[in-house]
Amino acid sequence: MTPNLHRPEPILRHTARPVDRSVPPQAAAARLRDGETLLVTDLYTTGEAILARLDALLRPPPHDAPFDARQAHRRAHRAAVLRLLAPIEDHRLALADACPIGFLDELYPDHASFVLPFAQVQELFGAWNRYKEGVHLKVLGHSLFPFYGTYVPTRVTHLELFGTWLHQYKGPRDRAIDVGTGCGVLALMLCRAGVQRVLATDINPNAVESVSRELGRLSPRPPIDLFCGDLLGPDPAPADLIVFNPPWIRGEAEGLLDEALYFTGDLFGRFFDQAFDRLAADGRVVLVFSNILELVQPDVPHPILAELARGRLRLVQKLSRRVEPSAAPDGTRRRTRERVEIWELARA
Repeated sequence: MTPNLHRPEPILRHTARPVDRSVPPQAAAARLRDGETLLVTDLYTTGEAILARLDALLRPPPHDAPFDARQAHRRAHRAAVLRLLAPIEDHRLALADACPIGFLDELYPDHASFVLPFAQVQELFGAWNRYKEGVHLKVLGHSLFPFYGTYVPTRVTHLELFGTWLHQYKGPRDRAIDVGTGCGVLALMLCRAGVQRVLATDINPNAVESVSRELGRLSPRPPIDLFCGDLLGPDPAPADLIVFNPPWIRGEAEGLLDEALYFTGDLFGRFFDQAFDRLAADGRVVLVFSNILELVQPDVPHPILAELARGRLRLVQKLSRRVEPSAAPDGTRRRTRERVEIWELARA
């Protein structure tokens, strides 16, 4: 197992007030909203009911509200949610109707009894189910079994578009780098397309652990090497393909998986500097992106256009595809102008 895996931080001391099903969920949710910390002591369903009422109390702004307003609500909601705790005893969730969560044994060998925010227990439970049951990805033709804390795409339009680009790519396929590999889907797609060797990198050790376990399940083992660290890693060998599915929105990551969704100031500058140094003479830099940045943050400079303006790389082609509208709570389909994109760049 990869050392220093990310995990929800165990709380060894707390002053939370106990709460059970004798307390109306609405009242408990109001106490969380107002800053009190509570500990569920009887049933998993008690915690679920309280958080459901908290969601009703802290309703989000409409989906077309300004991005900053939606982010502010997200932060306030997350802070309130994390004030509801759940007890762990002997690596088991100590609530009468709780299901086993195998990750508690694996992630907490140093602590047997502690408490965690109830929402993080829910995340661990959901991650455990995905890990056991797998997530089928049509672009691969099989399921992946992602480890806890590993980003798994919930939409596949951008993966399908990358597959379209990869099918028509006629250049060399000796060596590729999949930057920020996540669950490894792009690295596996590259191998299926005949790339002889792929270096899959990720700064998240849980993602590297996840892909390592995935490779151990597959036979024959795909030709993928792994590196846990920032961007392209230390290997100076040139690459024919440098593939990057970066975060699409500028913002601060507030959790492990947020790092796959939000980028900070210098991410793209550092990526393009490294990619330019490592790109083979006839190689390609391929970015899987979206116009969502232009739609929700029009004042943020477009990072790919900014790099093209520097003159080191040129645009070979850009593919785009409309994203299917998502379902609203009432079952209707929200209209969207979002499009996913593939940007193929070469040396100028």
